[in-house]
Parts: sequence; C-alpha cells; structure tokens
Amino acid sequence: MRTYGGATAEQRASLRRRRLMESGLELFAGRGYAHTSISAVLRHAGLKDRYFAESFSSLDDLMAALVREIYEEQIARCAEAIGTDQPLRDRARNMIDIVVGLPLEDPEKGRVKLTESLGAGPVTARERRLGLRRMSGLVDSLLRERPLDPRIDTAALSVAVVGAIGEMSLSWFSGVLDASREDLVDQGLFLFEAITEHTSATSRHHGSG
Repeated sequence: MRTYGGATAEQRASLRRRRLMESGLELFAGRGYAHTSISAVLRHAGLKDRYFAESFSSLDDLMAALVREIYEEQIARCAEAIGTDQPLRDRARNMIDIVVGLPLEDPEKGRVKLTESLGAGPVTARERRLGLRRMSGLVDSLLRERPLDPRIDTAALSVAVVGAIGEMSLSWFSGVLDASREDLVDQGLFLFEAITEHTSATSRHHGSG
C-alpha cells in the first residue's frame, strides 16, 4: 500500500474529511448555514476545491454529517446514562441533562443542532429525523419499564417527550426562556414523570376494572 508522508491515501482522505467537518462546524455556528459557502469551508480548512467532492456531495451533505455525529455522541452518552442500575427517575434525569446541556458544554454543536440545521436541506432534515427517532427509542425503553395500559402508545409519547425537551432547549438557547440548566432539566423531568405516573395509574385502574 503506497503512503505519502507516512499516511495512506485512505488516511489522508479521512483527515481531509475531518478538516472539512471541523471547518463546517465552526463556520455554521459562527456565520450561520445560510451565510456559508463550500468555498468558504475549503478556504477555512486550507484545502483545494477538488477535495470537497471527495467527501461530500453538497453543503447540505456536510451539515447532515455534522448532525449525525452530534446525535451519535449524545445518543451514546444517553444510552450509557440509562443503562445503569440507578432508579428510573435518576436515569431519566441524567439523560435529560445530557440533551439540555449540549449548548453549554459545546456551544458550536449546540447552535448547529438546535438552530442552523433547521435551515439546511433535505439530507440534513432526514438525518435530524433519524436522530430524533433514535433518541425517542431510548425514552421509549424507559417508559416501558413501568406497567402500562395496552391502549397507551409509548412510541408516540416518547416522541412527544423528546420534541418538548428539544423545543424547550431551543427556546432557552434563543433567549426566549429565562432559565438555568437545572431549571430546564427539572421541567423535562416533570414532564417525563407526569407521563410515567399517568400511564402507571391508568394501567392500575384499567387492571382493576
């Protein structure tokens, strides 16, 4: 296998892709997706024009790759948080804290996920839907730990929980909500517990009828 500067062609391509993603993240978060061009990303990454098409088909494709990576990181952390032997409430709280805390822990990724990705194209939109579906699946697994009325659709409720927490995070990030990280986590947990308590209560009532 031929190498150049100690790296194979595949390794060099992978490094160029990473540079493009890092530049895209910084520019999308700083300038905004609407004000970023492929040329600007290439200049920022210090790469020649021909190298963009090597990794991405469009600016939308680059944004989608960033959104996919952000979701993968969060989902991995959330899965680890809920996979412990802690009480359900604590595991749910830890997961919500991970989701809500992104803009504080990594403001660039927070802006890209919460705001800039909304203005991208269909490739990014599809990636966002996949990420939300996977995140909802984690919430669904928590909801199913409690006895449930068979009439209750936990898949639908889990989408509602993830959507509500996402909208709260967006409103907070946009300055609409004046709250602390702990406040948002508390509100998200109240919502989750209201659903679990209601579904459990409904199940008990339905079972005793």
